[in-house]
Amino acid sequence: NAGKETVSILAGGSFFASSASFDMIRGHKIAACVLGALQVSSTGDLANWIIPGKMVKGMGGAMDLVAGANKVIITMEHTNKGKLKIMDECSLPLTGKGVVDLLI
Repeated sequence: NAGKETVSILAGGSFFASSASFDMIRGHKIAACVLGALQVSSTGDLANWIIPGKMVKGMGGAMDLVAGANKVIITMEHTNKGKLKIMDECSLPLTGKGVVDLLI
């Protein structure tokens, strides 16, 4: 999965190579993507890939998803330890500028 965790497939499930997924994403074949976020700005900017100084397992494909999907839906907790994560301007590095279509 995107979190680099081991997963199992259930009966009826399917999977494909990551190269095929990037072909679909970069070819604009994805109608919508649903992502989590660290921060979202009032203008739809998205920060969801790194907190400076923290270790990450990899960049993942969020930048490709927000550039290639027709609709970007963000689901997230709106606060973290009392601090708002929906803000006028993101303070973390951006994944995409003005890409968020819906915030849940």
